Amino acid sequence: MFDSSLDALCLLPPRFGSGRRGVPPTPPSFQVQRAGGSTVELPTRLFLDEAPWHRWSPKVAQAFAEQLQQHGILTSYLHSELGDRDDSDEDQEQTEPEAAHSLQMLPYRSERYGLSADDFDTATVIDVRLSPLRDASGRFAYSAEQIRRWEATPEEQPLSGGGWVSAFTLPPDIVDLDSLPNKIHQLRRLAPQAAVLVSVTPEWLWENRETLAATPADALLIRSGQISVSGLQFAELLNQLIRQPDVPPLWLSPPRWDQQRVATVDDCIKLVSLGVSAIAIDGWMDEVFAEIDQVPEPSIYSGSPANQLNQSISPILEEYLLPLVERFTALMTTITRSPSLGSFDREIAARLDVHYLGK
Repeated sequence: MFDSSLDALCLLPPRFGSGRRGVPPTPPSFQVQRAGGSTVELPTRLFLDEAPWHRWSPKVAQAFAEQLQQHGILTSYLHSELGDRDDSDEDQEQTEPEAAHSLQMLPYRSERYGLSADDFDTATVIDVRLSPLRDASGRFAYSAEQIRRWEATPEEQPLSGGGWVSAFTLPPDIVDLDSLPNKIHQLRRLAPQAAVLVSVTPEWLWENRETLAATPADALLIRSGQISVSGLQFAELLNQLIRQPDVPPLWLSPPRWDQQRVATVDDCIKLVSLGVSAIAIDGWMDEVFAEIDQVPEPSIYSGSPANQLNQSISPILEEYLLPLVERFTALMTTITRSPSLGSFDREIAARLDVHYLGK
């Protein structure tokens, strides 16, 4: 009866008789080991993977992204999606101070719509996307609104291609997996400060796991948010993958469990306990996105438009997101090096190789 979620797994406290020490109020920062020995330090293991930036005006999108990053959440975006352009000195002066504090995850798509040189300068992580995602219609495509934002098309100018543009309409620069290492090395030269990860959807991951494990990427992101699967079945497959030799650290956009249930904070902590390095929070964001849709544009008479937007967005995050982030942070402090997962179900404990709690 537990197969539709991870409820059959229990988070364990430290063992009786083990040394007890006070735990810090927050877990240590998350360090991503880069090829060559250097590390990229992130405040948390949480990241926002697929925000619908085109739904909001550039000012609202930028204020929202900045607040997420201030709370330590790595955020996937292009500067063009936030309305940032490098065509004026004034814009450059405004963005340069933010670059030092940027937690930008750069989505590197083969079509490279909206990509600019500034993205490589400010990226903390580069996400090399090998798999396209379906849009709301089910197509592998981008909406006209997305294209308009990426290309800064004026509102009065019509867009070619109708209501959507097919993904991979331009020749991809990663022809096959054998050419992937060359692309990763190229991106390291373009953004020497950033970690480089490769992302795929799970449909063909297992078939190509040996090739993907051999790439020089700093991590592998499994983007499974568009599938629905049994929680324990997915955990079992994930456990098998993590145990494969030479597999890079795994980042995860969790799937929906059966009956459209999203992975809860506790589920995400259990996935981290299984060995996942970082977790996407997209499943927690439906109410946040709906509320951001209602944020008004700052008044033209406002002396500080940024403050006006922050005052509108902060209460939304405080109500719908930050309590979840706080619980994730608190639970992270309880994970010890001793076994941190167990189950009262003998079969499940054996399947996932976790501690059996029965007699």
